[in-house]
Amino acid sequence: MTIISEIDREDPEFLWLHVTDAASLEFSGSRYCIAAEKWKKAYKIAQYFDDSDPRLAGSLNNMGIAFRIKKDFEQAARCYRNALKNWESASHWIDRMRLTQRAHSSLYHLRMENKHRQVYDNIERMRYQKLLSAGHAGTLNNLAELFHSTHRFKEAEQFYHQALRKRISSMGEREYGVAIINTNLAGLSDKLNKSPGRKIGISHNPKETASFISKAEQQGWIVNNPSEFTDEGRLMAAILLTHLIDHTRL
Repeated sequence: MTIISEIDREDPEFLWLHVTDAASLEFSGSRYCIAAEKWKKAYKIAQYFDDSDPRLAGSLNNMGIAFRIKKDFEQAARCYRNALKNWESASHWIDRMRLTQRAHSSLYHLRMENKHRQVYDNIERMRYQKLLSAGHAGTLNNLAELFHSTHRFKEAEQFYHQALRKRISSMGEREYGVAIINTNLAGLSDKLNKSPGRKIGISHNPKETASFISKAEQQGWIVNNPSEFTDEGRLMAAILLTHLIDHTRL
């Protein structure tokens, strides 16, 4: 049973979440035009968020895909580049994040966290900055895919490699986004008659089929009474709902 009520969905944050989540599922089902319209709606909502909110970066990325679907490559590139700027400014948003208590296992750990609050907070912010680079990597992949599609292969290769390094550093080698970037690099290597080198991560074309909402509730990124995002939830929504294009699909 979801903790998000119909009333909560009128809140801009939850409306953005539902529309963006639905767009990703539509895209996964190859209903690209429907996905594009939902991403456009989500972007209009995201414009009411703080200028450095990472969800605005994610929505700009997804707007780029909406234009990519219509083969408006110029507008797509503009959206991707603006998204990259917003990912960079989102680091300031992380500096202002409200951090929640992390220790749960014992009274000892709670006391240690309270005693060394600043140290714990600094470690946590560093972790979030590292996670933020996964969203940045997703947009780099999409910009590379645009170059790939418009036969700017050298630029595509450069951006794919940047995206791969960032995504692995942030999410690990066996994450679905890493696999998408690897797939794109392999296809580009065929175009360039080059070996793709060591392929990192899972080899099949992955799909994120589970909705973000179900993950958010399991992870405690949304709290109840009333339903509300934590700042960690806002960040993870931005990262996980930033869609990565698999070049083989468009």
